[in-house]
Amino acid sequence: MRNFNNNKKIADIFVKIGQYLEMDSVPFKPAAYEKAAIVLFSLTQDVAEIYGYGGFKALREIPTIGEAFAKKIEEFLKTGKIATYEKLREKIPVDLDNLGKVEGLGPKKIKVLYEKLGVKNLADLKRVIAENKIAGLFGFGEKSQENLRESLAFVRRQVGRFPYEKIYPIAVKIVRRLKGLKDVEKISLAGSVRRKKPTIGDVDILVQSGDPEKIMDFFCGQPDVEKVWGHGKTKSSVRLKYGFDVDLRVVPKKSFGAALQYFTGSKEHNILLRKRAIDMGYKLNEYGIFKKDKMMETPDEEDVYKILGLKLIPPEERLGKDEIDKYRLNS
Repeated sequence: MRNFNNNKKIADIFVKIGQYLEMDSVPFKPAAYEKAAIVLFSLTQDVAEIYGYGGFKALREIPTIGEAFAKKIEEFLKTGKIATYEKLREKIPVDLDNLGKVEGLGPKKIKVLYEKLGVKNLADLKRVIAENKIAGLFGFGEKSQENLRESLAFVRRQVGRFPYEKIYPIAVKIVRRLKGLKDVEKISLAGSVRRKKPTIGDVDILVQSGDPEKIMDFFCGQPDVEKVWGHGKTKSSVRLKYGFDVDLRVVPKKSFGAALQYFTGSKEHNILLRKRAIDMGYKLNEYGIFKKDKMMETPDEEDVYKILGLKLIPPEERLGKDEIDKYRLNS
């Protein structure tokens, strides 16, 4: 998918505005901002070009955008800012980009941590966890605090990239080791390794199991593990002696398909799939597909695509281009 700088910048702002509105339990608007952001990510032309030849009217005619969002896009193109976002950020000056990467830390909890403990960034979060301050907050507790401690290990570290040919054999070796454990019901590589990208930053492995504890112990205790970033109940992360990281997640059978789809990516493909889900009245994330807050079981990745009216799309073709049209059912 081609990248357009203005589209990405405005879409990022729309996502954050939606998150701020979610903090205050504003109905409907967060989903509208997310949908507008997805549309901008999916455009095949920069909004500056659209505005250049067609003005405000052309912006307004972009599907899902309409007049209100078009005004904000026009404001950004003229000033480089969106006043609505600047006011919200001034009120709650938190690092949404990085705090949002911590699994289990949604907008409402970010707001609570800021207002009660002054948490603005990952360093603040790490500090209050170490000081055992989160467990006593209403809506959190000891388990939430421990989950956040584990999730911090999964916030992406800055590492180099390695050739696929070097990474793949090592990844397969680890999968084979894990596959031999009796508690592993199903296992798959995910991420960029599964998509066979030319260069790989780290390795993602997904396991289906109802008893993950021994799997995690084995994974973190492998002989080629150089450092354990996080050793949790359902997710662990390690640095291997070869210089790259491996993340392992264990999920139940009912979520394996959705999790495999989500963690295989790519980001651009997942954006297109989320947009399709929203258009069909669903919500799609790493846990499953939801219809009116009721999760639909997706034990296999094919189930996700079938619910969304698609054939199973090969990982290598999940590029955020034309794969949705190409793999429609009955096409």
